[in-house]
Formats: sequence, C-alpha cells, structure tokens
Amino acid sequence: MEKGATYTIVVRGELDSRFAYLFNDMHMEQVRGTTVVSGRVVDQAQLHGYIARFQELGLELLSVEQVGDGLARPMHAGRERS
Repeated sequence: MEKGATYTIVVRGELDSRFAYLFNDMHMEQVRGTTVVSGRVVDQAQLHGYIARFQELGLELLSVEQVGDGLARPMHAGRERS
C-alpha cells in the first residue's frame, strides 16, 4: 500500500522548469500568473517542506488541496439528521 496523498498546491507567480528539481516528482505548470504543483506527497513533513520552499522563493501561497488517495477521510461537522 502506498503512503500519502495527492495534492495540488497553487502559488502566485510563474516558476519556470529550472525549479522543478525542488519538488521531486511533482508535476509543475504555469497557469495565468500562477504555478500549479501537483502530485503525490508522502507525509505532512514533505508537504510542509514544499510550502517552505515556496516561501524561500518569495512566492505567495494561494491554495493547498488534497485531491485524492488520502488515508484519512474528512470528518463532517455536526450530526446527521434522522
């Protein structure tokens, strides 16, 4: 069983492909003034490492979204109605 989950991270600013090595096997593309990085993240430490790299590069974090394969499922707030 594979560990981790698939994430999409979006930052303001367009990083060119020479920075791809900073994000291992993640897919990176430029979309209308942003950079979208997506792929498998093994654990929270790796996710926080990617976020720190964007900060070191001076890029504004716009969103971080888990898009699939997570081991934990989201909990819904409140109670179910009968």
